[in-house]
Amino acid sequence: MHHSPADPRLSSIGTRQAQAVARWLANRPPDRLVSSPARRARDTAQATAVALSMEVEIDDRLRDANSSRERYVALEEDRAQNPEAYRRRLDAYRDSTQLAEASMRVNAALDEWTTNHPGLRVAVFCHGSVVNVYAARVLGLTELAFIDVGYASAHRFMISRDAIRSVKSLNETAYLP
Repeated sequence: MHHSPADPRLSSIGTRQAQAVARWLANRPPDRLVSSPARRARDTAQATAVALSMEVEIDDRLRDANSSRERYVALEEDRAQNPEAYRRRLDAYRDSTQLAEASMRVNAALDEWTTNHPGLRVAVFCHGSVVNVYAARVLGLTELAFIDVGYASAHRFMISRDAIRSVKSLNETAYLP
């Protein structure tokens, strides 16, 4: 299968992190596994699926706001190479239509999942823009990109029977090697 340079494989560290996520989720297994179509998200989800003997459902609406980029550059590399240019790109990204479009599509997808699967624990494997736009909505923020999402980090949201959403945690990483 051919993959775009903008959709790389997990690194060896990423593979170990994916296995750590699987072990952590095994402590209180989810009922469903859902992933964005991005390769690293799918591979991370697949590690959990194998560990828990589950299937992964791919939802294209959970793709990253930057999924159409021609190449992938890790944020830490981008930031280190030219901090000033990185800040300018981040400001432009925050004001971009692609982030607003991602917000509409991601929130519609997650609303559908929570409506169609009440009471279930659903683990969603995705990239930072997806976490940002959903967390911004839950928290009532107008800034759609406000958190530097860590690799293989967990973000827990609670949704009541009355569809009231709240944040339980953001950027959990204590389970990572």
